[in-house]
Amino acid sequence: MFHVKKALLTVLALLFIAAPGFGSVAGNLTAELEPVIVGQINQTDVVVTPVEESIWLQLRTVGQEKVFWTRMAITAIIQGGGEKGPVINRLLRTSKDISETLIPYLGKEAAGKYGALIEENLNTTLELATATKDGNQTALKNANSRWYKNTDEIAFFENTTIPSLSLNDRKAMWYEHINLTTKETNELLNKDYTASIDTTDRIEEQANLMSDSLANGIILEFPEKFH
Repeated sequence: MFHVKKALLTVLALLFIAAPGFGSVAGNLTAELEPVIVGQINQTDVVVTPVEESIWLQLRTVGQEKVFWTRMAITAIIQGGGEKGPVINRLLRTSKDISETLIPYLGKEAAGKYGALIEENLNTTLELATATKDGNQTALKNANSRWYKNTDEIAFFENTTIPSLSLNDRKAMWYEHINLTTKETNELLNKDYTASIDTTDRIEEQANLMSDSLANGIILEFPEKFH
């Protein structure tokens, strides 16, 4: 049954990724991300429960919000202006949203630690954007080193807390994420807006993969919470 369940969840991830409307953060994000397969039965007679749907949807929602507000924060840093502070505060709130989403599954302490790691990642992203704008190579090198160290810590925490998540796979996902964010930052700084939009689309798609992978691991690790 474990292998059947794992196969089903993998298929669900692919279905979610292929579904229309998943790259946009405009409008009612929750409605756009909501899967339409809850309660359906596949050839193995396994039903996707509302509780399983909930974590998939919640993690996708906060993941997409993080992508959107990261772009907004980078843009605000580059352009300056009065909105920078409020936008950054809104971006940092996503780390708390992720933590609160995971409390029912990981517990308050573990979810809080994970949220703190995500917040550190976001703050370092902002440092990198600032150093890139200022052309401060020393600050850029320092922040970049801490950025990768933090992503290693996030991947390690995910793997030790949810052993069904591969350490190498999660590390590769996080590395791709920060590499794409670096690319997005440079494109925004150079006013190459068409390329930056394409990169943001790629970040959104990759964020969906990361969210689905995390949800899949939690469902497999704590089946008693979903059935």
